[in-house]
Amino acid sequence: MKIRKSNLEALRIIAMYMIVFIHANMYLSTFCAGKVMTFFNGLVNGICNIGVTCFILISGYYGVNFNLKKLVKMECMMISYSLLETLLIYIIMPEQLQGAVLLEQLVKSFLPFISRKYWFYSCYVCLILLSGYIQKLIEVVSQKEMKKLLLLLLLLFSVLPTVFYFELIPDNGKGLVQMIMVYMIGRYIHCYRDQRLSWKAGVLFVLLWMVNGISHEFPIHIGGIYHHLCKDNSITNLVMAIILFYIFKNLNFQSRVINWLAKNIFAVFALNNTLVACVMKLLQENKFVEAGGGGFLLLAGIVLAVLGICLVTGGIRELLFGRLDVKISNMIENIVEKNIHHVKA
Repeated sequence: MKIRKSNLEALRIIAMYMIVFIHANMYLSTFCAGKVMTFFNGLVNGICNIGVTCFILISGYYGVNFNLKKLVKMECMMISYSLLETLLIYIIMPEQLQGAVLLEQLVKSFLPFISRKYWFYSCYVCLILLSGYIQKLIEVVSQKEMKKLLLLLLLLFSVLPTVFYFELIPDNGKGLVQMIMVYMIGRYIHCYRDQRLSWKAGVLFVLLWMVNGISHEFPIHIGGIYHHLCKDNSITNLVMAIILFYIFKNLNFQSRVINWLAKNIFAVFALNNTLVACVMKLLQENKFVEAGGGGFLLLAGIVLAVLGICLVTGGIRELLFGRLDVKISNMIENIVEKNIHHVKA
């Protein structure tokens, strides 16, 4: 049996590592102080904010299609992850789930898409629902018109928010508009720009990483406004993500392990925040922390461990409940089809 190429699957995993690191980085002061903390804080924020953008670029490059069965399976998967997350919080950090908060979290756990408990998942489902129309748009318009549309979207939702503090949609790029724009860039690359970049792109990547890091640690301060480049809709982050995407796209290798792990990325989106918080609480309670550069390496190791736990948890869940997901999705699809036929009749 032929093994699927693993280059972009490896990038998915690296993107997940970046996302976990951004969430864990809020605890950096526990491990570092002074100039050491400033350096590592800029290092992490300078690059790790491109994780989500890389993931959506991959989705755009391959394309996603509306499939009711897959959507139902995704919802079942996210419900189980969300319930597991709530259980972990209840066991390790019960003070966060007192009274009505526990009930609210349980309701959100059973309705992860509608409740927007995980912003990325809710927006990604909307992207799947809209994907057919996006594809029709790409097929209808010419390459020239497509380029004009993308440039307009980039100007409105990336360049302007980068140059100025204010945004047309104040979500720092963590929303559906940004996701659709990045997805369309991925489709454009697939259709028209499937090429290699020169070594100069790698130099530009490093320079933008440095600029991002410096802007995060020394933001422009005007009145009560602090403006930096380390956000999802920054043009510097988008360019970095595109360069990294091209680097991995042009690699060629296969790995069953990488492909298996990459299938479980939604476990990372659902569980990483809570797992990081739980690990940090246990470490702080037992005073198992280290200051200085060594402390940063410990934090990087914790991020890697959390990522591994999430991915393996996703794999175990698939083994235990995969068949149940299929049965539920088949049942709901049959119900929907019967109702459609009844309406047509």
